[in-house]
Amino acid sequence: MAPSFPLLPAIGAILLLWIHSSLAATITYDFNITWLLANPDGMYTRPVIGINNQFPIPPIVGTLGDRVIVNVNNQLGNQSTSLHFHGLFQNGTTHMDGPVQVSQCPIPPGSSYTYNFTVC
Repeated sequence: MAPSFPLLPAIGAILLLWIHSSLAATITYDFNITWLLANPDGMYTRPVIGINNQFPIPPIVGTLGDRVIVNVNNQLGNQSTSLHFHGLFQNGTTHMDGPVQVSQCPIPPGSSYTYNFTVC
């Protein structure tokens, strides 16, 4: 009769989780939200909201399991704001996924907010 190793599957699962978590990265972004002039539809130049003086805004790139930290500074001067992350399932962190007054309070002008979540 072959020996039984009931702990072997559990040890394998723990090892796989450890490997997966050790490969995950922490990705940090610093976003200054400001007004800038752009021509988004090709009709005429006008004030638009940009991030780090860019329009279109920069992408956030991550991999499953990565921790994403986005430090937001609202420099709009006359308008509150928030960030909404399209295409991400915010499991357990819905408060990190504006829209304003739905799942998050607005970030007032001159204020900062840090988004911190894991890509899942």
